[in-house]
Amino acid sequence: MKKITFYAMTLFVALVGSSVFAQTAQQNLDYAVQSAENIQQDTPAAKTAAVQLAKQIVLLNAPNAQQFYDAMFVQVNSIQNNSDDVDYFASLARTASQNAFSTASINAITAELVNLNDILIGLTFQINDALAANDNTTALNLIPNVKSVLDQQYTTTTSLINEINSVATAIKTYNVCMKLVDHLGNPVTYNDLHGYYAYNDANVYFYPENYGDCYSNLAPGTYTFRAYNGYFSGASATTVTLSDSLVNANGVIEVTLVYWSE
Repeated sequence: MKKITFYAMTLFVALVGSSVFAQTAQQNLDYAVQSAENIQQDTPAAKTAAVQLAKQIVLLNAPNAQQFYDAMFVQVNSIQNNSDDVDYFASLARTASQNAFSTASINAITAELVNLNDILIGLTFQINDALAANDNTTALNLIPNVKSVLDQQYTTTTSLINEINSVATAIKTYNVCMKLVDHLGNPVTYNDLHGYYAYNDANVYFYPENYGDCYSNLAPGTYTFRAYNGYFSGASATTVTLSDSLVNANGVIEVTLVYWSE
């Protein structure tokens, strides 16, 4: 996340409250993604342990039951802890977000991961019991089921990451500031315009914070930015589709209007 830093104290005072909320929501969703990525980083090690157990049975006839058991419960704990973290950060994001959203789709996927955990635990105990009874054949036959569950946890986690990112995109907002230039592109330091306004494709109108030069928390979309003419002056209209590529180092999108004066 980019830290939103405004280039004038008056702008900072006007926007800081709303921008901090938006930033916190996005940051918490970033943390949720990181927690989900932890699962995908841990899962291959569990799958390797399952493959290793199969080799120990087939090639060595000396399976290390404790090694397998420990590896599976590292996975189980990773799923449980990181799923809890995803739900926690998603809840924080929902509370902080300026735009209301539901975490139900995220919670449903983390619940699915935990359900797969229950299956993995059951298989682990079955394999452990079979090995304790020297029934290597049964244990070997159950290992593909373990690998299948681990694969499902990995792919389900991919779905979880995609869902979190979809929510983050849906609630994303932008801060937009107006910049006036003359017909040569030089900055205009004085003007007698009567303010600014903007409207989107749905003809919903938006106005700057405190009648200033900057809009806070505009949703993604295409906007036309205009100025109210002064007594003997005005400015061109500019249509912009807000996107991350337009955000400058200060966390703001600058929209330029060409100023004219009689």
